[in-house]
Amino acid sequence: MRGWYFKSVLAAVLIFFILSASFLKAAPRTKNNVLLITIDTIRPDRFSCYSTEHLKTPHIDSLAERGIVFEKAFAHNPTTLPSHTNILLGTTSLYHGVHDNTNFFVHDDLLTLPEHLKAQGYKTAAFVGAYVLDSRFGLAQGFDVYDDSFDFNTDKTIFTVERKADIVLDKALEWLKEEREPWFVWIHCYDPHVPYDPPEPYKTRHRKSLYDGEVAYVDHALGRLADYLGE
Repeated sequence: MRGWYFKSVLAAVLIFFILSASFLKAAPRTKNNVLLITIDTIRPDRFSCYSTEHLKTPHIDSLAERGIVFEKAFAHNPTTLPSHTNILLGTTSLYHGVHDNTNFFVHDDLLTLPEHLKAQGYKTAAFVGAYVLDSRFGLAQGFDVYDDSFDFNTDKTIFTVERKADIVLDKALEWLKEEREPWFVWIHCYDPHVPYDPPEPYKTRHRKSLYDGEVAYVDHALGRLADYLGE
């Protein structure tokens, strides 16, 4: 039974590669822009494409309508730096060695997604909202631009130093409007992370749940990006 199963899986894999090779050979060699958006500490039930119990998130829902929504997805790590390292390297902490925030960094001998795409002729840029993703921790490798300027003249700890989503989006849109080549852009929003302090009118509108206010604010900010790309 095991032998039959193994042969079936092997045959399926071989067919997949044959079909993929045929498709790639026939397909025109064009380069699509690649956009990665990550939002820290977000609950799926706050996206209305998953649940309408708490919020309406029309801009994120518009992405869901045109794409694929995963019913089950699991993070290998519960903290920001390791999770984003997993995404940008396609590996886990057991391989890349980044197990937590601030006390770990990505070694420069590891291949990242932006490094790979840069070698394929892409312009690469990142705009991050949290100090725990500062370039000093190693994720900047392969990016032409890694925008991570933070204001430390506050009483916040290094775990809560952040930039609001509008600032991150301002920087990203400024860069995108000057680019015409194929690009890879990573936009990271930290707002739903503690402390919960959404700007108005979201603070008043969601005073009973400031966390919900942060999520609604991020959805609104990302709408600016969606409008620009739509144009």
